[in-house]
Amino acid sequence: MSPSSTPGQSPADAFETALAVMERRSGAERLTTGSGSLDALIGGLEPGGFYLFYGPGEDDVLDRFIHRLVFEAVRLSPEREAVYVLCGNYRRSRTVLDLDYLVSLFVEAGMDVDDGLTRIHMVYAFSERQLMRVPRLVEGIMGDSNGVALVAVQQVAKLFYGEDAVRFEDPAEFTGVVSRLRQLCYERGAALTATCRPAGRGPVPLPEGGVYLRHAASVIVYLRPLRDGRMSAHLVKHP
Repeated sequence: MSPSSTPGQSPADAFETALAVMERRSGAERLTTGSGSLDALIGGLEPGGFYLFYGPGEDDVLDRFIHRLVFEAVRLSPEREAVYVLCGNYRRSRTVLDLDYLVSLFVEAGMDVDDGLTRIHMVYAFSERQLMRVPRLVEGIMGDSNGVALVAVQQVAKLFYGEDAVRFEDPAEFTGVVSRLRQLCYERGAALTATCRPAGRGPVPLPEGGVYLRHAASVIVYLRPLRDGRMSAHLVKHP
């Protein structure tokens, strides 16, 4: 780690040891994915971490999964809030918020639906240009509320890399979006989660979104639906 330029701080104080980082991370409260088995595999969702989940999208499994992540983020504490970012060209593909499913999760948990929904902030990106403005919008939400524990991006790579992408913008703009969201969440102590689709076929294909997305994510998990309704989770990357 490079030394900080904070006035009055000695060079020795500007460094943080690996032991200090480990102790700080081990003491941080982690969010749950809603699955005990998946939490055990990845260690839960650590504040400041970037978690990428990808898999086949035919059965909307990933869309349901990210709804669950947002619900779990606000379930255990009335002080917690979440930001839900929806990405997709509505003229070319279907990417929508399943409000009925989200409400059913609150009802099943015996929670006040109105209270739960007011703590979930929605941000929509229906074009590449709109996606490029998402970090500024998310930063504004985080600035107005100190309780944002999760930023969840549904189909983060769809507008730039999906089959229905228009590809008007330079892919480097997509890199900037991911980098800024990652930085915001790290600085504010919120977990960043995102979903995307596979870039190809095979037992465990790579996620779409290019090399940078795979590099930026702290944890990458490939989710595949099974015939009995469950999902298999393959840990592709972990610190």
